[in-house]
Amino acid sequence: MAGYELLASESTVQVLSPTLVNNVVYCTIRTTPSGVIASVPVQESVFNGGQAGPELTAYADNIETIMGRGHVIGGVGTQSIDSNGLLADQIAFTVQYVPAGGQETSITAEALVPVGLLSQSDPAIESVLLNEAEAIITKVYDNLVNAASG
Repeated sequence: MAGYELLASESTVQVLSPTLVNNVVYCTIRTTPSGVIASVPVQESVFNGGQAGPELTAYADNIETIMGRGHVIGGVGTQSIDSNGLLADQIAFTVQYVPAGGQETSITAEALVPVGLLSQSDPAIESVLLNEAEAIITKVYDNLVNAASG
């Protein structure tokens, strides 16, 4: 099981659609042992009730699961603007491919994994979403392999 350190928290409103908002505490954590710094929104009532631990632990565990893949060498939380003009949280995992033949050179690319695929604490849902996250990583890795083979 991975661990985490809570680095920061900020109360905010998460806009889900033009008519739907969610009161959240935006939590920034550092996972252990990899040291990935990433953020995730937690329901304000859950955070204020002192019950955010299981959700943050599940998030850290899932990040560390991805970091445990041999070809993932780094990760950091990031945000972008989605097609609706809303903030979208992701983790940018750095995927590495080292070509065969003893070359000392490696090639890398970023795999953007939506935070929603890693922030579920329900085991039944979590395994399905984690598989989707791993598929994103695998696709980026396969693209690196194909690009390197010419």
